[in-house]
Amino acid sequence: MKKNVLLRLLLLPCFYCLPVLWLSAQPTLTFTPFISNVPSAVDIKNAGDGTNRLFIVQQTGTVRVYKNGTLLTRPFLNVKRIIKNGSEQGLLSIAFPPNYAATGYFFIYYTAANANVTLARYRVSATNPDVADPSSGVVLFSYPKPGGFNNHNGGALQFGRDGMLYVTIGDGGSGGDPFNNAQNLTSPFGKMHRLDIRLLKSPYYKVPADNPFINTPGAVKTIWAYGLRNTWRWSFDRQTGDTWIADVGQDLWEEVDYAASAKGLNFGWRCYEGNNTYNLDSCNLPGNYTFPILAYPHNTTSGGFSVTGGYVYRGSAIPALRGYYICADYITANAWKIISNGAGGFNISTQKNVPAAIVSFGEDESGEMYAASLNGTVYKIGVQAAVAAQTDNDLINGIAYNQVYPTIITNNSITLAMKDVFKAVRIADLNGRQVFTQNLVNQSGVVQLSLPALAKGMYMLELVGSKTEKFKIIVE
Repeated sequence: MKKNVLLRLLLLPCFYCLPVLWLSAQPTLTFTPFISNVPSAVDIKNAGDGTNRLFIVQQTGTVRVYKNGTLLTRPFLNVKRIIKNGSEQGLLSIAFPPNYAATGYFFIYYTAANANVTLARYRVSATNPDVADPSSGVVLFSYPKPGGFNNHNGGALQFGRDGMLYVTIGDGGSGGDPFNNAQNLTSPFGKMHRLDIRLLKSPYYKVPADNPFINTPGAVKTIWAYGLRNTWRWSFDRQTGDTWIADVGQDLWEEVDYAASAKGLNFGWRCYEGNNTYNLDSCNLPGNYTFPILAYPHNTTSGGFSVTGGYVYRGSAIPALRGYYICADYITANAWKIISNGAGGFNISTQKNVPAAIVSFGEDESGEMYAASLNGTVYKIGVQAAVAAQTDNDLINGIAYNQVYPTIITNNSITLAMKDVFKAVRIADLNGRQVFTQNLVNQSGVVQLSLPALAKGMYMLELVGSKTEKFKIIVE
């Protein structure tokens, strides 16, 4: 993909971002119980040390080890005495650096007894690789919550291919980000942070010299990206290094964000919730924000109320699943499968009736995927046998959204995929000047349009009917 096309895609809001109609069969996910009796599991990681162990974080304050087919009785780490647990607080994430096998250092993220969001480093025991040294903990940062709110702690740790530690922190809580933390570079809240953790002595990390705001007066120097509400699970694609972020919404929308690199990006909250405006006080023009590739509505059928982010499958056991990003909704037991369409966009499909209360996903050392439920079960993800290809009409009848594609136009042609009935389609430039209109005569279904030669740039497309739906498109 050309760099300039990718950059434009990252700036493009995919309004009501939905499954692109395509004819190849979709893999159907299966969730097979794999580990039981790990209640309050909120993170699944591997150490990348060749042992093939899984480390399961329990919100209540322990990390358990699954080794050689057995969930070990003795916890790898127990920090119950130093955390505040309950609601959205507790022990939230763990991460192992690429050199863990040599150093034994690892990192955890938690809400401390004083409710501060805290990043700490520990070391494995010198005598037992399945147990950490509880006395080895040192704190890298501990931020007090603004307003004393106990929610929106965010909290997911991942190491990048550059060896840096990336940390997401929620906007600090309450509803609507009352202090506008996510858009404020002087606040650590509502951000993704990037730290060089190779410093063994206090303060135990350095700010990488290429962090985007290192020379911005007053900014928190560790900030890598901002405009996040309450990221609940995000990941790097282990093959490409691309960033996938699931950000829990406010009143109407859940979202999944994608970027080849999130460096310096603004993901929009609280100016936008998903692709919809939320609070535009002190906000910039839309082109300054990176909008989601998936925004699904708050409902109990086609959408949900609390997104749980996953991973791009890069294992070898399930060829049909390679390249798919998997996520789910904690409330409605819907899941989404997202894969590149090879033309600068994504194909997205929904699967209903996955296990309830999926709160986290994880990978083992081989790239096989797992999902954890708060009920105490860790599932291994697989797929059913392939199904027959679907037709355009089958797909239209099966989707719950309206969509336009491609969103990057290179040949003066665009397709409308309409679940609802619309009377007209209109296109306007960012100054509000109408450049195209066509009557649809109360049409629904799939309609292809030929557009006039438009100047390169970003436009707003509106489907007009009993309701109006808006989409951003780019003409190349």
